Amino acid sequence: MASFLIVDGDRNFREALAIALKLDGHAVAAAGSAEEALARIAAGRPDCCVVDAHLLGSDAVLETAAAAGARTVVTGPHEDLLVHAARRHPCAQPLPKPFGAEALARPA
Repeated sequence: MASFLIVDGDRNFREALAIALKLDGHAVAAAGSAEEALARIAAGRPDCCVVDAHLLGSDAVLETAAAAGARTVVTGPHEDLLVHAARRHPCAQPLPKPFGAEALARPA
């Protein structure tokens, strides 16, 4: 199974997604800030890094995760925000909120 890093300022969303992914057999770490996420990436590259585009420092997290070889997914509830994030990070898969854990199992 894959390893995931969930980076989102919304604790409820972060925890719910982490639980769903763990129930599917994946290894999951979660971070509520860009600083925490960058430290987790430095400690061990996840297979997939899911980052909320609203999070302060999200660009740095997406860039660092992609440079480390992780699949990157950028999320958010607003399509225009996702479009801009996808332009800045063409390797990141945009995934509008809300979504379920099963959406992450599908390749970009």
